[in-house]
Amino acid sequence: MSRPGPFPWPRRRSPAIVLALALVAAACNRPAAAPPVSVLQTGVAATLTAAPPLPATRTPPPSATPSLTLTPVPTWTATIGPTVTPTAPPLPTDDPRFGLGLDLSAPDYRDGFDRLTWGELSDPGAVNTLTDGGLKASDLLADAYIWWSATLPDAAAGDFYAEVTAVIQACRGKDAAGFAVRIGGVNLNSGYALEVSCDGHYRVRKFHEGAVAVLRDWMAAEAIVQGPQATNRLGLLANGDRITVFANGMALGPPLQDADLFYGTFGLYAFARETPGVVVTFDDFSVWHLSP
Repeated sequence: MSRPGPFPWPRRRSPAIVLALALVAAACNRPAAAPPVSVLQTGVAATLTAAPPLPATRTPPPSATPSLTLTPVPTWTATIGPTVTPTAPPLPTDDPRFGLGLDLSAPDYRDGFDRLTWGELSDPGAVNTLTDGGLKASDLLADAYIWWSATLPDAAAGDFYAEVTAVIQACRGKDAAGFAVRIGGVNLNSGYALEVSCDGHYRVRKFHEGAVAVLRDWMAAEAIVQGPQATNRLGLLANGDRITVFANGMALGPPLQDADLFYGTFGLYAFARETPGVVVTFDDFSVWHLSP
């Protein structure tokens, strides 16, 4: 069996970064290889076309007209009632998030994907683009590779609870939506990743400096909404060396323990296991920082 190869495929853009990772397939994996020049050119082109064009000239505002006459109009005053702040229901005492000082109605960081805060890419293996107020991730090949789009560095965190909404389109079996946290490393090739599949299963993997480890293999969970067009709210709680994964507000099994990664940014991706071209759309990303 070959040793996992290097991960030399970062796509750098301003302001975000995109990474391609090679995954372990079955019992063995094939080493990553440097992409051809045409792939690199495609990635750069996608970055350039994503930037909004600047106006060629600046038009000054119209000058005031001295002869303009203003006619008074009646005014009225609206009576505004008290502001209603939505509150999340209290967490049960057996919830792993209980007692951590989280106000689930008020995240510390929120991203509605209406700004250029996530990486984009256009590659023969995957296309991730910001569109219609969301991140649309398409894994074009049913192989052992994933391509995640990462957030800006200022979204990075150590101990936190984070959520994102994922909608998977046409899919079957273990085609999945992926949510990675504590992403770091020279090529952003390290992180913990939760994958939720079309058939209602989930798994957790660790990517660490080129090596891939399955921390929890595919397991069924009633909390996961199955099938094509399914919407799931994915969550990860990272507290020291303990990682707990969630779907739709429910913890999926007991916490995992791992002491390799303690800080980093976040990543999102689609994983095509059986359906080439599987598409996952992500929206409403939120992060709560744990109290020290």
